[in-house]
Amino acid sequence: MPSSVVNVFVFSALFVCNFVHAGVHVHNVQPFDYRSNFNLDRNDIQIVKNKKENVQSPVNEQFPSAVLFGRTCGGTIISPTWILSAAHCTLFTPGRDVLAGTNNTENGTGLRHRIKRLVVHPRFSVGPYWLNANRFNIKQVGARWDFLLAELESPLPLDGKTMVAADLDDRARLPPGEQVGYAGFGADRHGGVMREDMHAMDLEILADEDCSDLLEYDGADMICTKGRAPRYDSACNGDSGSGLIRNGKVLGVASWVENDALECKNGARVVFSRVASARDWIKQVTKV
Repeated sequence: MPSSVVNVFVFSALFVCNFVHAGVHVHNVQPFDYRSNFNLDRNDIQIVKNKKENVQSPVNEQFPSAVLFGRTCGGTIISPTWILSAAHCTLFTPGRDVLAGTNNTENGTGLRHRIKRLVVHPRFSVGPYWLNANRFNIKQVGARWDFLLAELESPLPLDGKTMVAADLDDRARLPPGEQVGYAGFGADRHGGVMREDMHAMDLEILADEDCSDLLEYDGADMICTKGRAPRYDSACNGDSGSGLIRNGKVLGVASWVENDALECKNGARVVFSRVASARDWIKQVTKV
């Protein structure tokens, strides 16, 4: 979309060699004394251990339920044949396929599965995204009941590592300060293009009153979040539809961002559609 139009976003060696020499005999081999060659104490061992433990897995393995939906949005695997995303994504993509199980959209890894049908929440509505943001002084365009279900033509081969179905969170209210996150392929700047590499964002839950100054916000079907220190992550174009994740459960669907009609910036509050509010509808459609 042109930058003058409201950008609704409303929105991731060890080589063992065995040399066999027939007929070769080795004599007078002295035992290897590791103590005389390495001066490792308990502290050294602990440092090595900590370094190993701090090595992070690829983003798509940290968020194995995250997918690229329709090539312009995010989504969440909730069963081998169903993807949860944002209804407003249908405004910008026909949603023909999803890409799952990869950290990169262009290197040929992952699996691309075609979509059989799309089901939009019957109460979905969205503000006037087509208007010029500057002319009409629009900062963001909120969406209500921003849920989309995509049924795949064939099931994803969930492997428990790079492709996992997220459980659906059914808590009506979430405790402020709870640490959550999402992964997607959205742009790194306002008006930018989708990134090839999946990125992960660290957020925390805010109380509903912390978003009460946003006129579009309604806690009945929305979750308010903000980035955690020190990065104060947010979201941008193309992160829409990404799942808000906590301990393998999907709590929300990325819907819109504070001031996103004009900019993407760290610290901006991110609003997710509350999965618990649509739990009965999701079960009715998907049987999940």
